[in-house]
Amino acid sequence: MARGFLVSEYLDDDGTPWRLNVDGDYAVDPPRGWVTGLTPGLPPFPREWSPRLVVGVDDSGRKQRTRVATLQAPLWTGASPSFTFKGSDGILRQAVVIQHIGEKRRL
Repeated sequence: MARGFLVSEYLDDDGTPWRLNVDGDYAVDPPRGWVTGLTPGLPPFPREWSPRLVVGVDDSGRKQRTRVATLQAPLWTGASPSFTFKGSDGILRQAVVIQHIGEKRRL
């Protein structure tokens, strides 16, 4: 898996593309819907906004969150019922989706 952060494309609920730094391990995970080959000149995602999230529960009962790039991403549509994440010990773990949180726009 990739390391560090990758500049990726986030599509807001209106379909407008934005530039957003995403953990390299998650940016290349298809269920999250990220695109890393960006069109030059995309504006950065507004700091006042919060991107959409999927919340899951891991095998120890802890809640885990991940950002989702598009409304068509398998994690957002429900086509993918779980996601992987890297634990603090560096081991990949799985969380089962329990909640979807839409993006928030603060002015």
